[in-house]
Amino acid sequence: MHKQGKYLRKQTVMNEEIVKTVYAILKQYIPSKDMQQACDHLVDDLQEVLDEEELYRLAGIDKYIKASVMDILGEPEEDFDYEEEDY
Repeated sequence: MHKQGKYLRKQTVMNEEIVKTVYAILKQYIPSKDMQQACDHLVDDLQEVLDEEELYRLAGIDKYIKASVMDILGEPEEDFDYEEEDY
C-alpha cells in the first residue's frame, strides 16, 4: 500500500506539471480579453480528471486560474498549498 501511495503522489505531481506546461504554452496565444473565459473552460474540464486538492494547488499559477478555481469550487475547506507562480 505504501508503494501505491508514493505512485499516486508522483502521478499527481506529473498531472500538475503537465497542466502547468500546457497552460504556459496556450497562454502565449490567448488574448488577455479572452483569458478568463478560456481558464473557466479549462478548469471546468480539468475537474473531470484532477481532484479538488490538485485544482486548488493549480490556483496559484495566476489570477485567471485562481478566479476559475474559486468560481467553480468555492473557497477551500482545507488549507492547500497554493503554488504562487507567475507564468
